[in-house]
Amino acid sequence: MRLIAVLLVGLCLATWVAPALATNAPVAPPLCAACGKPVAGASFTTRGAVYHTDCFRCAWCNRPIAGPYSEYKGKNYHDDCFARHVALKCALCGDIIRGEYLQDFWGNSYCMSHEHDAPVCDSCGRFVSQKTTGGGVRYDDGRYICNLCRPKSVTDIDEILRLVHEVAGHMKSLGMKVDYDGIRIHLIGRDEMQKLSGHHSEGLRGFTDYREEYRVFGKSYDRHMDMYLLYGMPRMELISTIAHELGHVWQFNRGRFKNDRAWNEGSCNYTAYLVLGDYPGRESAFFRTSLSRDDDDVYGEGFRRVKTLAEAEGNKEWLHYLARSTDFPSGY
Repeated sequence: MRLIAVLLVGLCLATWVAPALATNAPVAPPLCAACGKPVAGASFTTRGAVYHTDCFRCAWCNRPIAGPYSEYKGKNYHDDCFARHVALKCALCGDIIRGEYLQDFWGNSYCMSHEHDAPVCDSCGRFVSQKTTGGGVRYDDGRYICNLCRPKSVTDIDEILRLVHEVAGHMKSLGMKVDYDGIRIHLIGRDEMQKLSGHHSEGLRGFTDYREEYRVFGKSYDRHMDMYLLYGMPRMELISTIAHELGHVWQFNRGRFKNDRAWNEGSCNYTAYLVLGDYPGRESAFFRTSLSRDDDDVYGEGFRRVKTLAEAEGNKEWLHYLARSTDFPSGY
């Protein structure tokens, strides 16, 4: 998650002004912009404001400023004080940032030049480096995961099944009772995920294959549910992905196999959004924010349309529509 912000830090030069020459007409002395008292004698002028030479002080060390200085957010600093204690610095290279910069969800700021020259954690969105994340690893499918996320990865199938049961419990409290009996879990890489699902989005995290086989007279006699998940996901990302996939299962259980994609995927993303809300903390907040800001026409815009519907008419009405219609209700 990258946010663009703007920082403008100017380097200003001090202007020392000698006492004004006396004239026949009396002139009221200017007032010091710092202390408000009249300025008579030597003074310091900058950006249209006049100061006593002792009143123009560094906002960090409170010593008088003489010569070049830096202004930041309306305050003035010695250049050295600004560079050492105040200036926004890149979390990767440590250089002072001037102008546009990148900022991740976690508050780390980066030079714009790093946008394409440093790997980004596929899970949390931080740039992967020793300084920011303690390093990280590159998976065989090309994904990077940082060393802040990697210890939280869940790879044990029994633990994942326990999470499926846990997430299903949260969904039941939302009015979405899911029949996931017999579901089979597969941990795979991104390339295989894209091949199985037929979708090539870099954001793809899971895929559920739900099939029913029928007798000659139309009665169901067998059901197959296979949930494919990217291997190596941290726990909270896994919870979000499982909730999304169980959203598909909930629809499949009700015969909704041909829903509009934005209606289908947007509803599954909204399911994940609601489930994540039951988990306090910055990690769940990050994934909820990621769902909200997804710019994909299907997953992101579909999510926002579903959220608008649910917030306007309530979750019960959203689920009522979802269980009975193949597309968004009129007006959404």
